[in-house]
Amino acid sequence: MLFTAPEFLLAFLPLTLAGFHLLRKVGRPQLCVAWLFLASTVFYAWWSPRFLILLLVSMLVNWACAHAMAGREGSSRKFLLVLGLTWNLGVLAYFKYADFLISSLDAVSSLDWPLLHIVLPLGISFFTFQKIAYLADIHAGHAKPGPLIDFALFVFFFPQLIAGPIVHHSEVMPQFREMAEKGKHPDYWLDSAVGLTLLLIGLVKKVCIADQLAPYAAKVFDRAGEAHLHIGLLAAWQGALAYSVELYFDFSGYSDMAIGLARMFGVRLPANFDSPHKSSSITEFWQRWHMTLSRFLREYLYIPLGGNRKGALRRYLNLMITMLLGGLWHGAGWTYVAWGGLQGLYLLANHAWRGLSAFRLPKPLAVALTLLAWMAALVVFRASDFSSATNILAGMFGLHGAGTPIAGVKKGTGLIVSAIFLAATVILPNSQQIMRRFAPVIAPVEAPRGPLRSVVWTPSGLTAALSAAAIIAVVLFSWGTTEFLYFQF
Repeated sequence: MLFTAPEFLLAFLPLTLAGFHLLRKVGRPQLCVAWLFLASTVFYAWWSPRFLILLLVSMLVNWACAHAMAGREGSSRKFLLVLGLTWNLGVLAYFKYADFLISSLDAVSSLDWPLLHIVLPLGISFFTFQKIAYLADIHAGHAKPGPLIDFALFVFFFPQLIAGPIVHHSEVMPQFREMAEKGKHPDYWLDSAVGLTLLLIGLVKKVCIADQLAPYAAKVFDRAGEAHLHIGLLAAWQGALAYSVELYFDFSGYSDMAIGLARMFGVRLPANFDSPHKSSSITEFWQRWHMTLSRFLREYLYIPLGGNRKGALRRYLNLMITMLLGGLWHGAGWTYVAWGGLQGLYLLANHAWRGLSAFRLPKPLAVALTLLAWMAALVVFRASDFSSATNILAGMFGLHGAGTPIAGVKKGTGLIVSAIFLAATVILPNSQQIMRRFAPVIAPVEAPRGPLRSVVWTPSGLTAALSAAAIIAVVLFSWGTTEFLYFQF
């Protein structure tokens, strides 16, 4: 079930909200957690009931490991952590990487093993990382296991079940407990207004921008792998720009919707995007892009590897390993690994330059250079193979001249529209900044700088009516909407 689907917006969400508020109205808030867990299982089962069973079993295994770990010390505690990690990574490896491993072995040997053609459970990459973080925190003593129903909602909570944000148990479990306590009376009307507005912003990003830019990118990337077809300068930049902006609005739109949906139930999630296209270095970019994934990779991979505590060379090695595995996490393919390697090289170059020279580019040039490096790497990320990526990159740098004509590209409409929306991501405040007066996410939100500092949202009857009307319009407009790009990762 997609957040943009009419059955979600016009049936599932209203019914879930009605049941939630009814339980609070009749004085049974202790049942709210169970109600949201039940609704979340329906949400996931809508896509595949058989994978719901897998997720339930995995949840129980992790909960049992956490409780067993809490009562032990020393080697037995570590053994239980390894057991839990092995289970989680084993499930992820089988479903996501088994066919990748087989095809890679077949490519370098004569084994010719048949592919398993395994269907990937929706959201497995996200909820696997979330459970790994939970077990690691229990082992380190940063958390204590709670009731099964709280943990079940932590795993299944439908706003962030499929594609994040990747949350820590300490961020949401206390909110679930407060939800179940009598005497707690948060302003659910304000929460609903804030959440509805964030949902609307996300819907517009996804349906009205990302989905409309997708064909401009597809026209180029789908043709790039054809033999003897050279992608020219205009087509290459249309493909790169359109996909960069499509990916930004698609995933930041999903994150806005997830944060907004959670807020409707009084739950604040962490921010996942903070205007990454305004970054003046690739290091800053990764502090602003997919922030909860960056946090996970830093806390549970980079720092355990040694971080920057063992000298510059070891730091660079740890960065490269982290980004290579981050690339592989995104997809079972060598282009994803190469994309992760490029990010690692960017970070190495950034840190090395800062250590060698005090010279810094002017902010506009630094932002432009960072965006150019990011878009070039995204060509590798999006391309179906390396030859397609090389074809487009060569076109971007003018090596193919005008190239072979591609239908729908010559007029330059896609390039112009993509450039306009790219400029919007660099200039305009983001959704959290617009909503900052009402603390839309867990951490404080800084006001935008410059003349747009005063742009802020205020709830009123008019904004509520406009939001409702806009959502209905988006629903009618979204019958042909596509899945979110990050569903495949």
